[in-house]
Amino acid sequence: MAESFLTITNKVLARLNEVELTSATFSSARGIQTQTKNAVNEAIRYINQREFNYPFNHSTDTETLVAGTVRYSIPATAKTVDYSTFRLVKDEDLATAGGRLLKLDYNEYVNLYITQEDEIVTTTLNGSHSSSVTTLTLTSTTGFSTTGKVHIGNEIVTYTGILGNDLTGCTRGAESTTASAHASGVQVAQFEQGGVPTHVVRTLDNNYLLYPYPDKQYTIKYDFFTFPTDMSAHGDTTTIPDRFAPVIVDGATAFVYQYRGEAQQYGINFARFEQGIKNMQTLLVNKYEYVRSTYIPYTGNSRGSSNVRAS
Repeated sequence: MAESFLTITNKVLARLNEVELTSATFSSARGIQTQTKNAVNEAIRYINQREFNYPFNHSTDTETLVAGTVRYSIPATAKTVDYSTFRLVKDEDLATAGGRLLKLDYNEYVNLYITQEDEIVTTTLNGSHSSSVTTLTLTSTTGFSTTGKVHIGNEIVTYTGILGNDLTGCTRGAESTTASAHASGVQVAQFEQGGVPTHVVRTLDNNYLLYPYPDKQYTIKYDFFTFPTDMSAHGDTTTIPDRFAPVIVDGATAFVYQYRGEAQQYGINFARFEQGIKNMQTLLVNKYEYVRSTYIPYTGNSRGSSNVRAS
C-alpha cells in the first residue's frame, strides 16, 4: 500500500521545518503547505516521465471489438503501449483459439491493406429492437445495398429491401448466428470481407487498428504502462511503492526550494532526487547480464601437439 498524499506532504514539510497538515486542514491549506502539495505531485510526475516501463505502472486493457470497426483508441491514461503483447482471447462460442497478433508497420498497411476500410458502411439502430422483428429502423441507410446482409454485434441479419431508413424483409440470426435483442444506438455494419484479426497496427495518432477488421465481437488484450493522474485528496495514494517514498520527498523538497529561489538547497536536494531515480531504474527496469567466463581452455601448442602430460 503506497503512502498517502497527506503522509508524503508532511514528510516534506518536516524537512522544511514547517507546520504539518491534518486530514481536516489538508484541503484548506495555504502558502507553503500548498506549494508543498504541488511539489509532491510535480516530483511524482517527474519520476514517471523519466521512465516509460516502471512495473508499478503496468496495466492490461481488454477490448471487445465491434464488427466492421477497424480503428480503436488506447486508454486515456496510457503512456506507452507494448504492441508485441496484443493477443486474441480464446472464445469457443466464436470459434477463436486465441493467440498473439503480429505487428504491422503503418506505412506497410497503407500501401497494402488500407482499402479494407473503403468497403465498410456503418450506421446505428434508431430505437431498440427485439430478437424477432423483421424490420430494422436505422439512423441512415445511405450506402447500403438494396438487398443484402448487415452485422449487428454477433448477429447477421439478411434483408430483401429498403424503405426510407428501414431494412425490410429481415431474416434474423442468419448464417448460423443467433438472433438477439439490440439497444438503440448499436452499430450496424455492412461489409463483404473482414474476419479474425491477425495483425495490429500502431496509427499515427498513437492509437491502433486491426487487419483484417473484425467480423464478430472478438476480444483482445494488451499490456500498457499508465501515466497516473495527480493526487488531490489527502487519502489519495501514488502507484510508486513505499520504499521509494524518500525519492519523492527529495524531489518535492527540491522543487519547494526552487519555488523559494534557494538555489543551493535546490541543487543539493535535486542531485539526491536524480540519484534516487537512477537507483529506481536500476532496481525496477534494467536487466542485468550474467558475467560469463572468457577463459579459453588450452588444447595444444601451435603445432597441434597435445598438452596432456605422460604419466
